[in-house]
Amino acid sequence: MSLYDVAVIGGGASGITAAIFAARCGAKTVILEKNARIGKKILATGNGRCNLLNANLSEDRFYGDREFVKKAFYNFPLSDMLSFFESIGLPCTELENGKMYPKSLQATSVLDLLREELSRLGVEILTDFEVKSAEKTKNGFKLISSNGFISAKKMIFACGGAAAPQFGTDGSAYKLLTSMGFKMKKTFPALVQLQTENTPKALAGLKTDAAATLFVNGKKIKSTFGEVLFTNYGISGPPIFDLSRQVSEALEKVDTPEISIDLLSDIPYHELTELLSARQKQFSYLKPENFLNGLLPKKLGAEIYKRAKTPRDMAQLIKNFKFKVIKTMGFKNAQVTAGGICTCEVLPETFMSKKQKDLYITGEMLDIDGDCGGFNLSFAWCSGALAGQDAGCEYKNDKSR
Repeated sequence: MSLYDVAVIGGGASGITAAIFAARCGAKTVILEKNARIGKKILATGNGRCNLLNANLSEDRFYGDREFVKKAFYNFPLSDMLSFFESIGLPCTELENGKMYPKSLQATSVLDLLREELSRLGVEILTDFEVKSAEKTKNGFKLISSNGFISAKKMIFACGGAAAPQFGTDGSAYKLLTSMGFKMKKTFPALVQLQTENTPKALAGLKTDAAATLFVNGKKIKSTFGEVLFTNYGISGPPIFDLSRQVSEALEKVDTPEISIDLLSDIPYHELTELLSARQKQFSYLKPENFLNGLLPKKLGAEIYKRAKTPRDMAQLIKNFKFKVIKTMGFKNAQVTAGGICTCEVLPETFMSKKQKDLYITGEMLDIDGDCGGFNLSFAWCSGALAGQDAGCEYKNDKSR
Protein backbone atom coordinates (compact mmCIF):
# COMPACT_ATOMS: atom_id res chain seq x y z
CA MET A 1 0.00 0.00 0.00
CA SER A 2 1.37 3.43 -0.95
CA LEU A 3 1.41 6.02 1.83
CA TYR A 4 1.70 9.72 1.01
CA ASP A 5 1.79 12.90 3.03
CA VAL A 6 -0.54 14.72 0.63
CA ALA A 7 -2.88 13.32 -2.02
CA VAL A 8 -4.32 15.80 -4.52
CA ILE A 9 -7.49 14.60 -6.22
CA GLY A 10 -7.59 16.19 -9.66
CA GLY A 11 -4.81 17.27 -12.02
CA GLY A 12 -6.20 20.58 -13.25
CA ALA A 13 -4.92 24.10 -12.54
CA SER A 14 -5.63 24.18 -8.80
CA GLY A 15 -4.62 20.54 -8.28
CA ILE A 16 -1.26 20.89 -10.02
CA THR A 17 -0.55 24.10 -8.10
CA ALA A 18 -1.50 22.49 -4.80
CA ALA A 19 0.80 19.54 -5.49
CA ILE A 20 3.73 21.83 -6.34
CA PHE A 21 3.38 23.93 -3.20
CA ALA A 22 2.97 20.88 -0.96
CA ALA A 23 6.00 19.20 -2.52
CA ARG A 24 8.09 22.38 -2.22
CA CYS A 25 7.56 22.09 1.54
CA GLY A 26 8.96 18.58 1.44
CA ALA A 27 5.72 16.61 1.54
CA LYS A 28 5.58 13.29 -0.30
CA THR A 29 2.84 14.20 -2.78
CA VAL A 30 0.72 12.40 -5.34
CA ILE A 31 -1.81 13.63 -7.91
CA LEU A 32 -4.76 11.31 -8.54
CA GLU A 33 -6.20 12.03 -12.00
CA LYS A 34 -9.21 10.31 -13.58
CA ASN A 35 -8.07 11.14 -17.13
CA ALA A 36 -5.19 9.57 -19.03
CA ARG A 37 -3.18 12.77 -18.51
CA ILE A 38 -3.24 15.87 -16.34
CA GLY A 39 -3.96 19.45 -17.40
CA LYS A 40 -6.31 18.79 -20.33
CA LYS A 41 -8.48 21.80 -19.58
CA ILE A 42 -5.48 24.12 -19.26
CA LEU A 43 -4.64 23.44 -22.90
CA ALA A 44 -8.09 24.58 -24.03
CA THR A 45 -8.18 27.91 -22.18
CA GLY A 46 -7.88 31.23 -23.99
CA ASN A 47 -8.37 29.56 -27.38
CA GLY A 48 -5.16 27.64 -26.83
CA ARG A 49 -3.23 30.69 -25.57
CA CYS A 50 -4.16 30.23 -21.88
CA ASN A 51 -5.51 33.45 -20.39
CA LEU A 52 -4.06 32.48 -17.02
CA LEU A 53 -4.42 35.73 -15.00
CA ASN A 54 -5.91 39.21 -15.08
CA ALA A 55 -4.04 42.35 -14.03
CA ASN A 56 -7.30 43.83 -12.72
CA LEU A 57 -7.82 41.08 -10.16
CA SER A 58 -10.54 42.05 -7.68
CA GLU A 59 -13.23 40.30 -5.67
CA ASP A 60 -15.76 42.48 -7.55
CA ARG A 61 -15.20 40.30 -10.63
CA PHE A 62 -16.44 37.20 -8.81
CA TYR A 63 -19.80 35.77 -7.74
CA GLY A 64 -20.68 33.98 -4.55
CA ASP A 65 -18.97 35.00 -1.30
CA ARG A 66 -16.87 37.99 -2.37
CA GLU A 67 -15.52 38.52 1.14
CA PHE A 68 -14.14 34.98 0.97
CA VAL A 69 -12.48 35.75 -2.38
CA LYS A 70 -11.02 38.97 -0.99
CA LYS A 71 -9.41 37.12 1.94
CA ALA A 72 -8.02 34.42 -0.35
CA PHE A 73 -6.39 36.95 -2.70
CA TYR A 74 -5.05 38.88 0.30
CA ASN A 75 -3.16 35.74 1.34
CA PHE A 76 -1.97 34.92 -2.19
CA PRO A 77 -2.21 38.06 -4.35
CA LEU A 78 -1.49 38.61 -8.02
CA SER A 79 2.16 39.43 -7.30
CA ASP A 80 2.60 36.00 -5.69
CA MET A 81 0.99 34.32 -8.70
CA LEU A 82 3.39 36.10 -11.06
CA SER A 83 6.32 35.13 -8.83
CA PHE A 84 5.14 31.53 -8.92
CA PHE A 85 5.09 31.46 -12.71
CA GLU A 86 8.50 33.13 -12.84
CA SER A 87 9.80 30.44 -10.48
CA ILE A 88 8.96 27.73 -13.02
CA GLY A 89 10.37 29.71 -15.95
CA LEU A 90 7.10 31.09 -17.33
CA PRO A 91 7.16 34.83 -18.12
CA CYS A 92 3.75 36.46 -18.58
CA THR A 93 2.54 39.31 -20.77
CA GLU A 94 -0.48 41.60 -20.40
CA LEU A 95 -2.73 42.17 -23.41
CA GLU A 96 -6.21 43.67 -23.81
CA ASN A 97 -8.42 44.42 -20.78
CA GLY A 98 -5.78 43.25 -18.31
CA LYS A 99 -5.76 39.71 -19.67
CA MET A 100 -2.46 37.99 -18.97
CA TYR A 101 -0.96 35.16 -21.01
CA PRO A 102 2.30 33.24 -21.18
CA LYS A 103 4.82 35.26 -23.21
CA SER A 104 4.75 32.50 -25.84
CA LEU A 105 0.96 32.82 -26.17
CA GLN A 106 0.80 29.03 -26.05
CA ALA A 107 -1.14 27.07 -23.43
CA THR A 108 1.27 24.18 -23.99
CA SER A 109 4.02 26.32 -22.44
CA VAL A 110 2.03 26.56 -19.19
CA LEU A 111 1.37 22.86 -18.90
CA ASP A 112 4.86 21.84 -20.00
CA LEU A 113 6.53 23.96 -17.34
CA LEU A 114 4.09 22.93 -14.63
CA ARG A 115 4.81 19.28 -15.46
CA GLU A 116 8.55 19.97 -15.38
CA GLU A 117 8.20 21.40 -11.88
CA LEU A 118 6.16 18.42 -10.71
CA SER A 119 8.88 16.13 -12.05
CA ARG A 120 11.66 18.15 -10.43
CA LEU A 121 9.91 17.91 -7.07
CA GLY A 122 9.26 14.19 -7.39
CA VAL A 123 5.47 14.47 -7.35
CA GLU A 124 3.92 11.18 -8.42
CA ILE A 125 1.06 11.23 -10.92
CA LEU A 126 -1.42 8.37 -10.99
CA THR A 127 -3.62 8.66 -14.08
CA ASP A 128 -6.82 6.73 -14.82
CA PHE A 129 -7.34 6.86 -11.05
CA GLU A 130 -10.86 8.09 -10.33
CA VAL A 131 -11.46 8.30 -6.60
CA LYS A 132 -14.74 6.54 -5.85
CA SER A 133 -14.66 6.86 -2.07
CA ALA A 134 -12.61 8.42 0.68
CA GLU A 135 -12.47 6.84 4.12
CA LYS A 136 -11.14 8.46 7.29
CA THR A 137 -8.50 6.30 8.94
CA LYS A 138 -6.41 6.50 12.07
CA ASN A 139 -3.49 8.03 10.17
CA GLY A 140 -5.35 10.06 7.55
CA PHE A 141 -7.43 8.96 4.60
CA LYS A 142 -7.85 5.91 2.38
CA LEU A 143 -8.67 6.87 -1.21
CA ILE A 144 -10.23 4.09 -3.26
CA SER A 145 -10.63 3.78 -7.02
CA SER A 146 -11.49 0.89 -9.32
CA ASN A 147 -7.72 0.52 -9.87
CA GLY A 148 -6.82 0.13 -6.21
CA PHE A 149 -6.27 2.49 -3.32
CA ILE A 150 -3.69 4.71 -1.67
CA SER A 151 -3.39 6.22 1.80
CA ALA A 152 -2.52 9.80 2.62
CA LYS A 153 -2.24 11.88 5.75
CA LYS A 154 -3.92 14.81 4.01
CA MET A 155 -6.06 15.16 0.91
CA ILE A 156 -6.93 18.07 -1.34
CA PHE A 157 -10.07 17.95 -3.48
CA ALA A 158 -9.28 19.83 -6.70
CA CYS A 159 -11.59 17.97 -9.07
CA GLY A 160 -13.13 20.92 -10.91
CA GLY A 161 -16.84 21.48 -11.40
CA ALA A 162 -19.38 20.20 -13.92
CA ALA A 163 -18.40 22.41 -16.88
CA ALA A 164 -16.72 20.91 -19.97
CA PRO A 165 -17.18 17.22 -19.03
CA GLN A 166 -15.16 16.26 -22.12
CA PHE A 167 -12.11 17.25 -20.06
CA GLY A 168 -13.13 14.97 -17.19
CA THR A 169 -14.85 17.60 -15.02
CA ASP A 170 -18.28 16.04 -14.88
CA GLY A 171 -19.24 17.04 -11.33
CA SER A 172 -19.04 13.50 -9.96
CA ALA A 173 -16.77 14.59 -7.09
CA TYR A 174 -19.59 16.72 -5.68
CA LYS A 175 -21.41 13.52 -4.73
CA LEU A 176 -18.37 12.27 -2.87
CA LEU A 177 -18.16 15.44 -0.78
CA THR A 178 -21.89 15.73 -0.13
CA SER A 179 -21.90 12.09 1.02
CA MET A 180 -19.31 13.18 3.58
CA GLY A 181 -21.70 15.85 4.88
CA PHE A 182 -20.55 18.94 2.99
CA LYS A 183 -23.18 21.51 2.04
CA MET A 184 -23.59 22.36 -1.61
CA LYS A 185 -25.33 25.04 -3.65
CA LYS A 186 -27.05 24.10 -6.89
CA THR A 187 -24.78 24.22 -9.92
CA PHE A 188 -25.49 25.80 -13.31
CA PRO A 189 -23.44 26.74 -16.39
CA ALA A 190 -21.55 30.05 -16.50
CA LEU A 191 -19.40 31.64 -19.22
CA VAL A 192 -21.45 29.87 -21.85
CA GLN A 193 -23.06 30.60 -25.22
CA LEU A 194 -26.76 31.43 -25.37
CA GLN A 195 -29.46 29.99 -27.59
CA THR A 196 -31.85 32.70 -28.71
CA GLU A 197 -35.22 32.90 -30.40
CA ASN A 198 -35.40 33.70 -34.12
CA THR A 199 -31.65 34.08 -34.56
CA PRO A 200 -30.86 35.46 -38.05
CA LYS A 201 -29.16 32.57 -39.85
CA ALA A 202 -27.50 34.98 -42.28
CA LEU A 203 -25.38 36.35 -39.43
CA ALA A 204 -23.88 33.02 -38.36
CA GLY A 205 -20.13 33.38 -37.91
CA LEU A 206 -20.15 37.18 -37.89
CA LYS A 207 -18.22 39.05 -35.17
CA THR A 208 -18.55 42.70 -34.20
CA ASP A 209 -17.67 44.90 -31.23
CA ALA A 210 -20.83 45.92 -29.40
CA ALA A 211 -22.36 46.69 -26.02
CA ALA A 212 -24.58 43.93 -24.67
CA THR A 213 -27.15 44.47 -21.91
CA LEU A 214 -29.13 41.84 -20.06
CA PHE A 215 -32.76 42.52 -19.15
CA VAL A 216 -34.73 40.10 -16.95
CA ASN A 217 -38.49 40.56 -16.99
CA GLY A 218 -37.84 43.99 -18.50
CA LYS A 219 -35.44 45.10 -15.75
CA LYS A 220 -31.87 46.04 -16.66
CA ILE A 221 -29.39 43.76 -14.89
CA LYS A 222 -25.92 44.26 -16.36
CA SER A 223 -24.07 45.69 -19.38
CA THR A 224 -20.82 44.54 -20.97
CA PHE A 225 -18.78 45.43 -24.04
CA GLY A 226 -16.64 43.39 -26.40
CA GLU A 227 -16.68 41.19 -29.47
CA VAL A 228 -20.10 39.61 -29.95
CA LEU A 229 -20.27 36.48 -32.09
CA PHE A 230 -23.48 35.58 -33.93
CA THR A 231 -24.00 31.84 -34.37
CA ASN A 232 -26.51 29.55 -36.04
CA TYR A 233 -28.12 28.94 -32.63
CA GLY A 234 -27.78 32.34 -30.95
CA ILE A 235 -25.06 34.59 -29.60
CA SER A 236 -21.62 34.13 -28.08
CA GLY A 237 -18.37 35.99 -27.38
CA PRO A 238 -16.80 37.45 -24.21
CA PRO A 239 -19.53 40.02 -23.42
CA ILE A 240 -22.20 37.31 -23.77
CA PHE A 241 -20.20 34.97 -21.53
CA ASP A 242 -20.09 37.68 -18.88
CA LEU A 243 -23.89 37.92 -18.94
CA SER A 244 -24.52 34.17 -19.09
CA ARG A 245 -24.31 33.54 -15.35
CA GLN A 246 -27.21 35.90 -14.65
CA VAL A 247 -29.04 34.42 -17.65
CA SER A 248 -28.68 30.94 -16.14
CA GLU A 249 -30.02 32.20 -12.82
CA ALA A 250 -32.99 33.84 -14.54
CA LEU A 251 -33.81 30.68 -16.51
CA GLU A 252 -33.64 28.61 -13.30
CA LYS A 253 -36.31 30.91 -11.85
CA VAL A 254 -38.38 30.66 -15.07
CA ASP A 255 -37.90 34.38 -15.65
CA THR A 256 -37.59 35.94 -19.11
CA PRO A 257 -34.05 37.04 -20.01
CA GLU A 258 -33.40 39.19 -23.08
CA ILE A 259 -30.11 40.48 -24.47
CA SER A 260 -30.09 43.92 -26.08
CA ILE A 261 -27.11 44.58 -28.35
CA ASP A 262 -26.07 48.13 -29.15
CA LEU A 263 -24.19 47.81 -32.42
CA LEU A 264 -22.91 51.41 -32.40
CA SER A 265 -22.58 52.21 -28.71
CA ASP A 266 -20.28 55.19 -29.36
CA ILE A 267 -23.03 57.09 -31.23
CA PRO A 268 -26.10 58.34 -29.28
CA TYR A 269 -29.52 57.50 -30.73
CA HIS A 270 -30.42 61.04 -31.87
CA GLU A 271 -27.03 61.54 -33.55
CA LEU A 272 -27.37 58.19 -35.27
CA THR A 273 -30.86 59.07 -36.54
CA GLU A 274 -29.52 62.31 -38.00
CA LEU A 275 -26.51 60.53 -39.51
CA LEU A 276 -28.72 57.93 -41.20
CA SER A 277 -31.13 60.59 -42.49
CA ALA A 278 -28.24 62.52 -44.02
CA ARG A 279 -26.79 59.30 -45.43
CA GLN A 280 -30.12 58.42 -47.03
CA LYS A 281 -30.18 61.77 -48.84
CA GLN A 282 -26.53 61.80 -49.84
CA PHE A 283 -26.22 58.16 -50.86
CA SER A 284 -29.69 57.45 -52.22
CA TYR A 285 -28.12 55.44 -55.05
CA LEU A 286 -26.73 52.75 -52.70
CA LYS A 287 -28.19 49.28 -52.97
CA PRO A 288 -30.22 48.27 -49.88
CA GLU A 289 -27.62 45.71 -48.81
CA ASN A 290 -24.93 48.41 -48.91
CA PHE A 291 -26.79 51.27 -47.22
CA LEU A 292 -25.22 50.56 -43.80
CA ASN A 293 -22.02 49.12 -45.21
CA GLY A 294 -19.07 50.96 -43.65
CA LEU A 295 -20.99 51.71 -40.46
CA LEU A 296 -21.63 48.03 -39.80
CA PRO A 297 -20.32 44.76 -41.25
CA LYS A 298 -22.07 44.20 -44.58
CA LYS A 299 -24.19 41.18 -43.57
CA LEU A 300 -25.24 42.88 -40.34
CA GLY A 301 -26.13 46.10 -42.13
CA ALA A 302 -28.21 44.17 -44.68
CA GLU A 303 -30.10 42.41 -41.88
CA ILE A 304 -30.87 45.72 -40.15
CA TYR A 305 -32.04 47.30 -43.41
CA LYS A 306 -34.27 44.31 -44.12
CA ARG A 307 -36.02 44.80 -40.76
CA ALA A 308 -36.25 48.61 -40.67
CA LYS A 309 -36.48 50.94 -43.66
CA THR A 310 -36.61 54.45 -42.12
CA PRO A 311 -33.57 56.13 -40.49
CA ARG A 312 -35.41 56.32 -37.15
CA ASP A 313 -36.37 52.65 -37.19
CA MET A 314 -32.88 51.65 -38.26
CA ALA A 315 -31.34 53.70 -35.46
CA GLN A 316 -33.68 52.10 -32.91
CA LEU A 317 -32.79 48.62 -34.11
CA ILE A 318 -29.04 49.32 -34.22
CA LYS A 319 -29.17 50.65 -30.65
CA ASN A 320 -31.44 47.87 -29.42
CA PHE A 321 -30.97 44.66 -31.43
CA LYS A 322 -32.85 42.43 -29.03
CA PHE A 323 -32.69 38.66 -28.55
CA LYS A 324 -34.92 36.57 -26.28
CA VAL A 325 -32.87 33.82 -24.63
CA ILE A 326 -34.35 30.32 -24.76
CA LYS A 327 -31.58 28.50 -22.88
CA THR A 328 -27.85 28.30 -22.38
CA MET A 329 -25.76 25.82 -24.34
CA GLY A 330 -25.26 23.79 -21.17
CA PHE A 331 -22.36 22.42 -19.17
CA LYS A 332 -20.82 20.76 -22.22
CA ASN A 333 -20.08 24.16 -23.70
CA ALA A 334 -19.58 26.14 -20.48
CA GLN A 335 -16.17 27.36 -19.40
CA VAL A 336 -16.97 27.31 -15.69
CA THR A 337 -19.46 26.07 -13.10
CA ALA A 338 -21.50 28.42 -10.91
CA GLY A 339 -22.52 26.95 -7.57
CA GLY A 340 -20.78 24.09 -5.81
CA ILE A 341 -19.56 23.28 -2.31
CA CYS A 342 -20.41 26.18 0.01
CA THR A 343 -17.49 28.42 0.91
CA CYS A 344 -18.85 28.37 4.46
CA GLU A 345 -17.33 24.87 4.67
CA VAL A 346 -13.68 25.98 4.26
CA LEU A 347 -11.23 28.59 5.56
CA PRO A 348 -10.28 31.27 3.01
CA GLU A 349 -6.71 31.48 4.37
CA THR A 350 -5.93 27.79 3.76
CA PHE A 351 -8.96 26.19 2.06
CA MET A 352 -8.98 23.52 4.78
CA SER A 353 -12.36 22.14 5.75
CA LYS A 354 -13.83 23.56 8.94
CA LYS A 355 -15.37 20.23 9.86
CA GLN A 356 -12.65 17.79 8.76
CA LYS A 357 -9.02 18.48 9.64
CA ASP A 358 -6.48 17.79 6.87
CA LEU A 359 -9.12 17.85 4.12
CA TYR A 360 -9.01 20.74 1.63
CA ILE A 361 -11.33 21.88 -1.19
CA THR A 362 -10.10 24.20 -3.95
CA GLY A 363 -10.91 25.87 -7.25
CA GLU A 364 -14.08 25.34 -9.20
CA MET A 365 -15.42 22.80 -6.71
CA LEU A 366 -16.39 25.74 -4.49
CA ASP A 367 -19.33 28.10 -4.88
CA ILE A 368 -17.13 30.77 -6.51
CA ASP A 369 -16.99 31.76 -10.16
CA GLY A 370 -15.64 34.79 -11.96
CA ASP A 371 -16.00 36.86 -15.09
CA CYS A 372 -14.42 35.97 -18.40
CA GLY A 373 -10.81 37.07 -18.76
CA GLY A 374 -8.54 34.95 -16.57
CA PHE A 375 -10.37 35.44 -13.29
CA ASN A 376 -11.39 31.82 -12.77
CA LEU A 377 -7.88 30.52 -13.40
CA SER A 378 -6.58 33.16 -10.98
CA PHE A 379 -8.80 31.69 -8.26
CA ALA A 380 -7.62 28.19 -9.19
CA TRP A 381 -3.91 29.10 -8.80
CA CYS A 382 -4.62 31.01 -5.58
CA SER A 383 -6.70 28.31 -3.88
CA GLY A 384 -4.32 25.55 -4.95
CA ALA A 385 -1.29 27.41 -3.65
CA LEU A 386 -2.86 28.20 -0.27
CA ALA A 387 -4.09 24.64 0.21
CA GLY A 388 -0.78 23.11 -0.87
CA GLN A 389 1.24 25.41 1.38
CA ASP A 390 -0.87 24.60 4.38
CA ALA A 391 -1.00 20.87 3.71
CA GLY A 392 2.77 20.70 3.34
CA CYS A 393 3.86 23.22 5.95
CA GLU A 394 4.57 20.69 8.72
CA TYR A 395 7.21 19.01 6.54
CA LYS A 396 9.06 22.23 5.68
CA ASN A 397 11.82 21.99 8.28
CA ASP A 398 11.97 18.22 8.52
CA LYS A 399 15.55 17.55 7.40
CA SER A 400 15.15 13.81 7.90
CA ARG A 401 12.93 13.53 4.84
